[in-house]
Amino acid sequence: MIVLRTSGWLGTGSMLLGSLLALNMATAQAMAGPSVLPGGNSKEPISIEANKLDYLDKEQKAIYSGNVVAKQGDSTVRSSLMTIFLDRSGNTDANAAPVAPTDNGQIRRIELGGPVTIASKDQIGTGDQGVYEKASNTFVLTGHVVLTQGKNVQSGDKLTYNLTSGQAVITGARVKGIFVPGQANPQAPKN
Repeated sequence: MIVLRTSGWLGTGSMLLGSLLALNMATAQAMAGPSVLPGGNSKEPISIEANKLDYLDKEQKAIYSGNVVAKQGDSTVRSSLMTIFLDRSGNTDANAAPVAPTDNGQIRRIELGGPVTIASKDQIGTGDQGVYEKASNTFVLTGHVVLTQGKNVQSGDKLTYNLTSGQAVITGARVKGIFVPGQANPQAPKN
């Protein structure tokens, strides 16, 4: 389930309405597979709210802008801009209407423009930009990255989170960490 909240005029043409309905269905079904949000539950619906949605049919992408909030289960992503790139799954006709998702899903990439905040239960990650890549099932935050859990804080230039393994890796010119006794360890990299 996708919740679209937009401000401004959407138009009244049946072609635009059909494209928006197809996008809504394709995005909802594509996101219903593996979890797209770190810490999200793949069985939970995803809701997206923004000030504006631009759907570019020929390019197969949806651009949410202005106070974007995406939620799935206990996870929430906030950003200024969210661009969802869809995959035509074998459809080679550039002028064709969006295809229904297959078992392989339709979302191939999500780009987030910052600032970006990802919150999941008691963990919060922030950065300047974020990217989700379906092919590797990874979520990457870059630029002034900070990961907190309680009073524990990790920081660096880049955070790569593998949604399949649950492994987080923080890299940068200098990675810093503060651990407070008695506090849970934030997504420390696994060896």
